[in-house]
Amino acid sequence: MLSEIFTIVGLLVGVPLYIIGLSVRGFGGRWVEADGVVAATTSGPVIRWFDTTGEVHEARADSHETVHLEPGDDVTLWFNARAPERCRTHSPDHDGKALRLTGLILTSLGLGSAILGIVLLFV
Repeated sequence: MLSEIFTIVGLLVGVPLYIIGLSVRGFGGRWVEADGVVAATTSGPVIRWFDTTGEVHEARADSHETVHLEPGDDVTLWFNARAPERCRTHSPDHDGKALRLTGLILTSLGLGSAILGIVLLFV
């Protein structure tokens, strides 16, 4: 009975979580890595960078990665290829990672419980 519950919960919750984790990463947009520089303005520090066409863009430097940086410091950032004015200073590789990992663990638990339930049926 317990293996059937683990099978149902593992598969019914794990597979959708894994799919949602993949879609969060896929639909988040294409992020392009660039080197930016912190600049001081009257409204506060900003990050400036060049996009792939050579245009200069800027965004406020208010993330926790850029708080300690001084004007003139370099920072690695990622900007959206479709909207280059949007940038982020943390890596997009981790988008949806927790959902994918949780989904993978629950799906594995569900599959393992299904196999155990079949083995116990014939023992």
